[in-house]
Amino acid sequence: MDYRTEAHTVNANIAYSILPNWSISSNVAFTLGRGNITDLDFNSMYPTGDAKLDLDVSAVNPNMPHLYDVAYLNGMDKYSDIDYRQVDFTFGTAYRMDNGIGLNLNYNLYYFDDNDPYVYGDQGSTTQMVTGFVSYSF
Repeated sequence: MDYRTEAHTVNANIAYSILPNWSISSNVAFTLGRGNITDLDFNSMYPTGDAKLDLDVSAVNPNMPHLYDVAYLNGMDKYSDIDYRQVDFTFGTAYRMDNGIGLNLNYNLYYFDDNDPYVYGDQGSTTQMVTGFVSYSF
């Protein structure tokens, strides 16, 4: 079996100083991810490749090879498909006072689009967050 994943990310960042002690910045990252199992070979000790999901294994020796047979894994090639888009956006502002105190305020947006939901359902989501903090330099 061949398993391949790939993720491609493009990132852009900008920072600008409005005044000598006041700045703004922004960052955006876009990721496109894919992955899947290919060439899954169902040749096994069961020549038909039929699923044996109804087998009662409660009395079977766990060292028996058929417990690990790929015939039990039907649908695995479909369940392995990953296809998503992700956008991370941040905007922030920072102000530094002469006495060493700094004020920061940031807005973050995280967007995840699951284009191929499977076993756990659609994992797509959007999250927004605003954070602020005070710092002191000495």
